[in-house]
Amino acid sequence: MRLTVLVRRERALDTGAWVWTALPQGYPGSVGGRTIAELQEEVEARKHLFTGEDPAAEVVVDYIYELPDVAPEILIDYKHERSQRDRAALELRRANDVLSTKAREAATALRLADLSIRDSAALMGLSKSRFEQICS
Repeated sequence: MRLTVLVRRERALDTGAWVWTALPQGYPGSVGGRTIAELQEEVEARKHLFTGEDPAAEVVVDYIYELPDVAPEILIDYKHERSQRDRAALELRRANDVLSTKAREAATALRLADLSIRDSAALMGLSKSRFEQICS
């Protein structure tokens, strides 16, 4: 289940202080907070009440920020690029894990072939010290 909330920054009627207000789209009610973190805590605490879902059900919240003088595309583009970066970083970690395994296999095979550490390192395109790290 997904819950979309529209978030606005407004002045509180009683104090005049700036507050954040979240309006669940398609459901009655709202929550507020002095900071975005506080607001998100409030939304998380009440998301099952807003939707009427069982407390054990997963409800994912999508926040849409309505900020005067800030084009929504700025945050959307940023989050998209960040997501792409995170996916690329995950793929890089996976590739490094595979490469580490292959490096250990190659180093072991070269040492079993009775090649010197220097020659083995040269064949793998590594420094002697890096080759020794792989072997240990």
